[in-house]
Amino acid sequence: MKRVRALDRYTLQFRLEKPRPRFIYTIADNSLYGAVAREVIEHYADRTQEHPVGTGAFKLGAWRRSSLVTLDRNPDFREELYDAQPNADDAAGQALLQRFKGRRLPMVDRVEVSIIEETQPRWLSFLNREFDLIFPVPLDFVNFAVPGNKLAPNLAKKGIGMDRMVNPDVTLFYFNMDDPVVGGYTADKVALRRAIGLATDVQREITQVRRSQAVPAQTTISPGAFGFDPDYKTENSDYSPARAKALLDLYGYVDRDGDGWRDRPDGRPLTIEYATTPDALSRQFDELWKKNMDAVGVRVQFRTAKWPEQLKAARAGQLMVWSLGYSAASPDMQESFQILYGPASGGQNLARFKHERFDEIYEKLQVLPDGPERLALIREGLKIVAAYAPHHYNVHRIVTDLTQPWLVGYRRPPYGRQFWQYVDIDDSQRSKR
Repeated sequence: MKRVRALDRYTLQFRLEKPRPRFIYTIADNSLYGAVAREVIEHYADRTQEHPVGTGAFKLGAWRRSSLVTLDRNPDFREELYDAQPNADDAAGQALLQRFKGRRLPMVDRVEVSIIEETQPRWLSFLNREFDLIFPVPLDFVNFAVPGNKLAPNLAKKGIGMDRMVNPDVTLFYFNMDDPVVGGYTADKVALRRAIGLATDVQREITQVRRSQAVPAQTTISPGAFGFDPDYKTENSDYSPARAKALLDLYGYVDRDGDGWRDRPDGRPLTIEYATTPDALSRQFDELWKKNMDAVGVRVQFRTAKWPEQLKAARAGQLMVWSLGYSAASPDMQESFQILYGPASGGQNLARFKHERFDEIYEKLQVLPDGPERLALIREGLKIVAAYAPHHYNVHRIVTDLTQPWLVGYRRPPYGRQFWQYVDIDDSQRSKR
């Protein structure tokens, strides 16, 4: 960014140092960026996030940490009317347009967001009609809500609505490329990372832990983004314990002392330290990961801490292996490559992957318009990542949201966009139940 100026009360001017064809995506994402009055920043200083001051459809009514957030209609919100451009074959979207076109936004006076970390009370509260919306349905209760990936008949009879999609995200586990055990760019370290990937049973993760609410991922690029190719396939995504064992044997990761566990090529014990969090769902993933590694003779130790603590350690380069998910913030793939961009090490690039050619590709992708040249560079970048295996890609998650019959107009917005102003409450439907 070269310069930002307020030309008048309603106009911001951005001057960029070089072309950024998709800069408009950044401006459009008001969940990440927005103009804030200078006096607000000066007054609240480092507590600005606790005192949001803006021009949106709602204003903060109350905030109880880890409990409740209330949003009240902003009486000073500009005049904005409901409008949309649904596809011709989008019957639901066309019906909503016909119903709401011309209505002033927002259509509700108040939004209450209840924060319930435990999945069972969250699910039961929705069934008891205490909430209008649950998004997404917790994995523990997916089989009750959408058996066979279809809305349960008992819920359908109650008029419950369902919105379901493959989320624009990717889950992965990364290897710390600076770690003396799993990091590095030599053939033996690459072989270790690839072997761990080949020993990872993603399909079992999908069916057993994720209750079939995911599809296998091949790369860091999320579905729907420019550069995503549904037909792209890499051998790194294969599940083959036999090939994993052969690769480990070939590069000297063998059991030298007869204890049943593989050692490193220099004879020292091989132990993979896997970072995790202390919750029931993570324990299910951990159990599967340990079974996968046990099957090829690789010893695993778990490093357990709460998520914020793990993130702090990850940014400091103190974790060996950690699994996490990334959700796209725009319909482009640039941020998918940012998590492998060398200068972003310690920030978005938790793997601390550094490759000169990959960094060149990342920088070129920023300035190129969408087209064949950009796609070719994306494919080259993916080949580099597949060759060195700093990540292992697991799944793109399927998310299912359920709505009560009186909540009208809800559709999961892509890329984290706000939706509160586009929904309404039909009290006549609430009174029928």
